[in-house]
Amino acid sequence: MRLKDKLALVTGGAEGIGLAIALRFAEEGAKVYVLDLHTPSTLKLAAQHASIIFLACNVADEASIQQALDSILPHHPIDILINNAGINPAPASITQTVPDEWQRILHNNLDSVYLVSRAVIPLMTSGGTIVNISSILGLIGAQNCAAYAASKGGILALTRSMAIDHSPAIRVNCICPGPVETAMFEEYLARCDNPATEREKIIQALPLKRLGKPRDVASAALFLASDEADWITGTTLVVDGGDSV
Repeated sequence: MRLKDKLALVTGGAEGIGLAIALRFAEEGAKVYVLDLHTPSTLKLAAQHASIIFLACNVADEASIQQALDSILPHHPIDILINNAGINPAPASITQTVPDEWQRILHNNLDSVYLVSRAVIPLMTSGGTIVNISSILGLIGAQNCAAYAASKGGILALTRSMAIDHSPAIRVNCICPGPVETAMFEEYLARCDNPATEREKIIQALPLKRLGKPRDVASAALFLASDEADWITGTTLVVDGGDSV
């Protein structure tokens, strides 16, 4: 078990990629705390997985983060932090994005990584590791994704700075997923004129000819969080079925 006796903190872990990471880490022996807003499905999962504890938390709010950490720290120092939480509302260009919406997207996607990391890093064990979840849209251009792409590109730069600032005690890396079958992806398809056609178009453009699954990203996160990646920091691992090739 690669994460035996480790304590992992996963933001945005109620569903999708975050939940897959939480489940994968629990399989490998970690005690996992998920910071997210409770939903009925989350509460059901909490009853099924004793090694995963779900805490209601707004990871873009400093006071909410501290309240969650206060309930964790008496039990164990934090070994692993996964910054996964984020939003991707209706697509828009710069000129279509009003200032309040721009700030909302950057606050939830980028500021949350800053706020959680700022609170957690002083509490982490030496030898700890952080994995930030970005997106291939932080690496490549796409139509009508101005604020989202900017927020995800910011995570790439922040990852590199964090890796330098907090070495050698803490390793910091980043994952850029491509199109993954999540609720967020389904919401994107639902906005298309023909969701089935759009799905097939995306699949056919991928060299590996399938959409990603949340567990694909979870496996990459497990590698970066484990001792197998002990000499890796400040890097970006692209997990996209070849979409960015």
